[in-house]
Amino acid sequence: MQRIRRGLYLLESALANCYLIEGNHGLTLFDTGQPSAAPELIEEMERNGFSLQDLEAIVLSHAHFDHAGGARGLLEHHRVKVFAHPADIPAVKGRRETPPSLGLRLVRSLLGLCYPYRPLEVVVPIDEGQALRSLPHWQVLRLPGHTPGSIGLFQPAERVLLCGDAVNNRGRRLAVPSDGHCQDPAAARETVRKIGALDLEVLGCGHGPVLLRGAGLKVHDLLSPLT
Repeated sequence: MQRIRRGLYLLESALANCYLIEGNHGLTLFDTGQPSAAPELIEEMERNGFSLQDLEAIVLSHAHFDHAGGARGLLEHHRVKVFAHPADIPAVKGRRETPPSLGLRLVRSLLGLCYPYRPLEVVVPIDEGQALRSLPHWQVLRLPGHTPGSIGLFQPAERVLLCGDAVNNRGRRLAVPSDGHCQDPAAARETVRKIGALDLEVLGCGHGPVLLRGAGLKVHDLLSPLT
């Protein structure tokens, strides 16, 4: 576990980054890793002094297996509300999306064999402008493109954004997902422009190290090739 800011932690035991946030009403988990991740996430929380029983809510950045897949396993240990954007809820509930490219369809099929997705039955819709009771100081942002219902969490006072796969930091190089990994490449580029307009210091992506300082400047470096 990595402490990012007071009350914000990176859980590192899943395929994708998962973020634990301390709020006024317990803990909120942003993303849940792959379908097999729940035991490791629970163990990592407990090893660092947190309890799953204090979890108040789960927020899913989007419906892909490596971000939403661990939710079902966590709910089997502790029932909480799971929030996602309405455009991604059908996929979270198990309706299979059609990846934008043949290569990605093959990859997703293989991953589905390795990590069988266990859909959720109940998901609470959340959208930009709506507040989470567990996180009154955080804002939900719509960040579509990678998937239609991709969302992030923004804390203006701390200038922190958790953005899912809207931007990634694989290999310590900030990048926009390739067109082949986006349901709507044009929307994905608009999302990066939206992120670039934020007063941003810290950026927690779905993959790669957290940018702990100067995140806004690094996002601006992505914008020139997009114009």
